[in-house]
Amino acid sequence: MFANGFLSPWGVAGMIMPFQMAGMAIIGVAGGFYRRYKSGESPGRLFVEAAILGAFLTLTYDIITNSGVAVLALTSGIPIIPAFITTFITGMAFAIIHIISNTILFGFTFIPLSNVLQKFGGR
Repeated sequence: MFANGFLSPWGVAGMIMPFQMAGMAIIGVAGGFYRRYKSGESPGRLFVEAAILGAFLTLTYDIITNSGVAVLALTSGIPIIPAFITTFITGMAFAIIHIISNTILFGFTFIPLSNVLQKFGGR
């Protein structure tokens, strides 16, 4: 996320970058824990678990990054409660799309991607 913060085609992330990095760090840690947990499960269960995990982690990431935007709004003199309410309301449409798409993406791609990585990684 640090490199993406500077090299993104949408421009430099700016002050929101630490919040993006924190959100992705949580996702990385969760992935590491899940890797140890998920051994030997049925494909149907893995599909559901990956989809739910994808939805939860996307929601977590969106809350963290939207909170970062709200904190940045405080620097412009907006009181804390209106800053958070406004930020979460304006970010809600994107968050819903983000959560739905990642739920589908995690569910359908987890097993094939996991199989490919096991072949190349030797684990």
